[in-house]
Amino acid sequence: MTWYPTNANDVVLTVSRVERNDAGTIESTTTLARTTTITVDDFSFDEEEDMSALSGISNANPLGISQGDVEYSFSFTVQGEDAELFTSLATDDGRAVELQIQAVGNSYKKVMGGARAGTRNYSASSGDATEFEVEGMATSSSDSEI
Repeated sequence: MTWYPTNANDVVLTVSRVERNDAGTIESTTTLARTTTITVDDFSFDEEEDMSALSGISNANPLGISQGDVEYSFSFTVQGEDAELFTSLATDDGRAVELQIQAVGNSYKKVMGGARAGTRNYSASSGDATEFEVEGMATSSSDSEI
């Protein structure tokens, strides 16, 4: 069987806005953008766990590892006029709304839930397409084979 590595062009990135009811359960999701119809230059999903070595007096080598908090973060950059689609990443008062971000490749799916885009940057350079850079954090991350 021939192995075909997943290329960035084979990944579909979908960003959806999450609507919750008064009980806090997800009532609906509205797709804001899908990379099959918009231009995304790059994306990144990160998971980080705070760890520190436990050694102490008279122990030069660690005797164990302390595991701390886990953090999930994401970033992506949208190019051109497609950036206008992301005006709904925040409410009128500038507060980030809840998102679900999903990346689907040839045989792998990654979903970040409870995501909020805390950094939203719209920029341009002479001669280049405009860019909308988004960075944020999420409360959950899941991986699955498809």
